[in-house]
Amino acid sequence: MPGPGKKPTALKVLAGNPGKKPLPEGEPNYGNADLMPPEWLTEGAKARWEPLARALQVNGLLNEANREVLAGYVTMVAEFARKVEQTGEADLKLMQQIRLVAREFGFTPSSQAGIATPGKKQADDGKGRFFKAG
Repeated sequence: MPGPGKKPTALKVLAGNPGKKPLPEGEPNYGNADLMPPEWLTEGAKARWEPLARALQVNGLLNEANREVLAGYVTMVAEFARKVEQTGEADLKLMQQIRLVAREFGFTPSSQAGIATPGKKQADDGKGRFFKAG
């Protein structure tokens, strides 16, 4: 049974290369993707595109090769939301597909746990991320 997929080098760099293994050299460079969503996206998917595309681009993770994967992701999320609104029930198969793609992009809490964002410091005890002051 195959193990987890390889973590993108950009995510390794953001995490500070925790494994301290040499980073791959000669990876393909697909170039940064345009922030404009594909024309074929539904309105619901377009609403989800902008914040995610911007976050990925800022961290060097939005490129021409994964632009269509992001489009598929926001389409699935929009479809999931539509189904919940119409039926009041969650489509668990669709939710699992969403989770798998979200993990690839670093959108889930567990996939974000190892990512350090330069210039941002957490509270000394780490609780500031979870609890409001007051």
